[in-house]
Amino acid sequence: MRVPVLAAALLTTTFLATAPAHAQLLADWRSCLGDSRSDARRQIDGCSGVIQSRLEVPTHLAVAYFNRGVVYQQEGALDRALADYDAAARLDPTLADAYAGRGSVHFARAAYVEAETDYAAAIQLRPAFVDGWLGRAAARSARGDAAGALADYDHAVGLAAPSPHLLDARGVSFQRLGDLDRALADFTAALALQPDYAPALAHRASLHVRRGELNAALADYDAAIKGEPDDVEARLGRAALWTAQGDLARADADAEAARHAAPNDARALFNLAYLQAARGQLDAAILGYGQTIAHDPADAASYNNRGDARLSRGQLAAAQADFDQALALRPGYDLALAGRGRARLQAGDNAGAAADLTAVLAQHPDDLSARIHRAVAYEAAGAHDRALADAEEAVRRAPGSAEALATRAWVRALAERDLPAALADCEAAIALNPRLPEVYDTRALIRLRRGEAAQAVADYQTALRLRPAMASALFGRGLAEQRLGDAARAHADLSQAAALSPKIAGEFAKYGFGP
Repeated sequence: MRVPVLAAALLTTTFLATAPAHAQLLADWRSCLGDSRSDARRQIDGCSGVIQSRLEVPTHLAVAYFNRGVVYQQEGALDRALADYDAAARLDPTLADAYAGRGSVHFARAAYVEAETDYAAAIQLRPAFVDGWLGRAAARSARGDAAGALADYDHAVGLAAPSPHLLDARGVSFQRLGDLDRALADFTAALALQPDYAPALAHRASLHVRRGELNAALADYDAAIKGEPDDVEARLGRAALWTAQGDLARADADAEAARHAAPNDARALFNLAYLQAARGQLDAAILGYGQTIAHDPADAASYNNRGDARLSRGQLAAAQADFDQALALRPGYDLALAGRGRARLQAGDNAGAAADLTAVLAQHPDDLSARIHRAVAYEAAGAHDRALADAEEAVRRAPGSAEALATRAWVRALAERDLPAALADCEAAIALNPRLPEVYDTRALIRLRRGEAAQAVADYQTALRLRPAMASALFGRGLAEQRLGDAARAHADLSQAAALSPKIAGEFAKYGFGP
């Protein structure tokens, strides 16, 4: 957050400095306040001269310390800036700007809780302090408190004249809360004030993407980049759009432009890593999120997203560690709870997985993925009734979901409950999505239970065409081949399945199947 220098002490100090003995003090004050001839070094020296003069009262010294802190901060000397803001607050505990300045240093260091505390103190001292409300809004937004940020932006809008920056910032908060209509209204109002304001164009473009309005999104990204060719958010947003449309050459060009424009910007690094993950470049994404974390160790979203990438790479322990850290930074973070639940499920911690997914469903009862994964966790723990209840609820909430139907079929198949209904669920799921390998794997299991070994082999083969390294399909096909008397192929499939998943034989044994 940018902090302006103070000029409030100029008139009083000028009066005090009229005597010849105070001529140097007056000159130092003019430099400290940033007159037209003052560069950063001259301004720092001027403030230091005021501080060392021992001729000023504490409230005036507080202004000098504050102004020097602002210049130190602008020069990147955050430790010195923080020390000066501390001194200013000690000398004049009523100087709201000192607390706001200290908050801005904490914000720059990603210490968002401390930043919020200091901005709150500034607001308490000066309730009409717009920069205080904006600073606390930014700190709350960075902590994931979208509702709190929105309340602060609303207050700032009521205090200040309309500005593109303020309306855009409030629009982002509306967007994070899912209120897309009000977000769009704020972005559009910001652009009415300044039609080429790149941040609002980029944010409106991302909103259009969420609504599936891709032509409108592309037009806004194009306009943002035309006005600000180095706008990282617009470049990476358009790169993601090109990627979704299969135009990888244009996507690469935008991603490279973003990388060149801001090689050390944490936001740019995060968005680039997100784009790499979306394109399946998981190792590059993991490295990218690591770079983001190095710049901002308090960024819960980077830990969460790196956890997702690691989970996709099968790095369960590392993924869980990332989800743990994301939740330590942002307790109740729904995406991290869901990710950790999936990681625990894959690691065999069914109780832990169910607990995390239950926490997600408490926040979002319609979260289909969380309900399906909890059903899987319950079934793996032997809680068939709970598993079936979740699967039934998933189908009730999303009757057109192939994944929900496949899950209900799988639970019924494992528990040997109503196999005809389970088979009907498989048929319905395949009609909705014929490229879902889990459905064929489940239908094969049902046919194996019914003694239809040849049909089971055919379904397992379809599943393996869609996902060649599917351990359950390889093991099931091996069992079916044994029943058909094909010992050589059975041995090959069972061995390959065991190599992929050493616990696979035990999992099948729980449900009454064995070689």
